[in-house]
Amino acid sequence: MVKKIKLSKITWIILIIVSLSLVLLPIYVMFKYSISDRSSWITGGKYPVPWFPFNPTLDMYRYYLADTRFWANAFLSINVALLTVALSIILGAPAAYSLSRSKFNGKAIILFFILSIRLIPDISSAVPIATIFNNGLWDYLPVVLKLSLAHTLLGLPYVIYIAQGVFESIPKDLEEQAHVMGCGKFYTFLNIVIPLAIPGLAAGAIYVFLLSWNEFTLSYFITATSSVPMLPLPVYLKSMFGAFTPNPVGIATISLLVSLPVIVFTFALQKYMISGSTAGSVK
Repeated sequence: MVKKIKLSKITWIILIIVSLSLVLLPIYVMFKYSISDRSSWITGGKYPVPWFPFNPTLDMYRYYLADTRFWANAFLSINVALLTVALSIILGAPAAYSLSRSKFNGKAIILFFILSIRLIPDISSAVPIATIFNNGLWDYLPVVLKLSLAHTLLGLPYVIYIAQGVFESIPKDLEEQAHVMGCGKFYTFLNIVIPLAIPGLAAGAIYVFLLSWNEFTLSYFITATSSVPMLPLPVYLKSMFGAFTPNPVGIATISLLVSLPVIVFTFALQKYMISGSTAGSVK
């Protein structure tokens, strides 16, 4: 029995080490290249690329952190992603709650059509969406709002699907007790249901943030057909790397810098992602 327990623990430890290696190795490779000097990545075939630079340097970090245009574009992308998350949650949570609590024929079909929006390739909808946002009627809108509305079209179906499953897992007895005590439907939804659904909504928010942060197609067409001083980071990186072949040091450095906001946003919301938050809520 003792041998079996030890073998089980050893197996789990090995699996954990392998999993961490698969996650951390690419990050380490990017970090290594980001601080590499020229002789550490241009070897000319005389020696293998070292696992750690010969003379580590932060020159590429200084270059990008001193680039005011990079900071302006990063700030635009952060604002777009946060506004996209807010719009997706504000619009998606009530829609998902209505679907989870309503009983009618064809609800599964409605959910299917909501998700089927994501089956359409982004390139198919990029041109008409860009044409709508860049005509005379929408010129007064700032680019951050145009991009956020476009990204909400992509993230909203996922939020509705995720939140609908979360709301269905919340016992209806809580709402019935609140109604007996005189609470209205809106008060019950806002003060009782939403706090219990925060773990699932946080997961949806992280997914939508990542989707908006990485989105290129809609952002490119919306900004390409209008004269804007700032660009989302994916479009900015394309314009920056389009004129020449970038070296691995520049790619690794900017990849790490671009990853930081997603990591910070994920860690900021992870405290809300507690599994079993509704366990024991009804005796």
